Amino acid sequence: MRALKVLIPVAFVLALAACAKPPQADIDAARSAVAAAGKNADIVAYAPESLKSAQASLAQMEKELTAKRYDKVKTLALEAKAMAGTAANDVVNNKAKARADAASLIAALQRALPAASAKVAAARRIAGVKLDFAALNQTLAQAKAGVADAQNDLSGGNYASALQKATAVQVLLNGRERTVSDAVAVATNKKK
Repeated sequence: MRALKVLIPVAFVLALAACAKPPQADIDAARSAVAAAGKNADIVAYAPESLKSAQASLAQMEKELTAKRYDKVKTLALEAKAMAGTAANDVVNNKAKARADAASLIAALQRALPAASAKVAAARRIAGVKLDFAALNQTLAQAKAGVADAQNDLSGGNYASALQKATAVQVLLNGRERTVSDAVAVATNKKK
């Protein structure tokens, strides 16, 4: 019994001493996984949220490491490594979605451009419409060029850029369409 009283505190001290070392293998694995994910262009483009989560876990791990809370360090290291893996997995789904979204938007814009040109031409024939038709035609030319650039990116496999460019063209066309519609409405209301 007396030996047991001595052994329990000794075992406790040994257990604490074992916990007093940082989990270096886990730390190194987490740092390596997050660094590799951050250098992967596809992850940066198609899974930025997962990458940010991995980086946040790694940053928190570094704080806990500085504070020597090694139990939390191990948990956060495993979490950061897992999130870096999740980012790599997310690329596949997100890239496919960006491709489909870009292709769909580009197709819609290719159908919308002739309609937008026709709307500008129709507005030109309405008496009293106050629009800068030269600027509108320039905008339409920019939109056509933007759609062509987006299509080139889509064909080249740069789906994130294609989607970004197509979205910018959509915003541009929507704004100009409102401008034309408003000017036509003002001109036709004056006639009444």
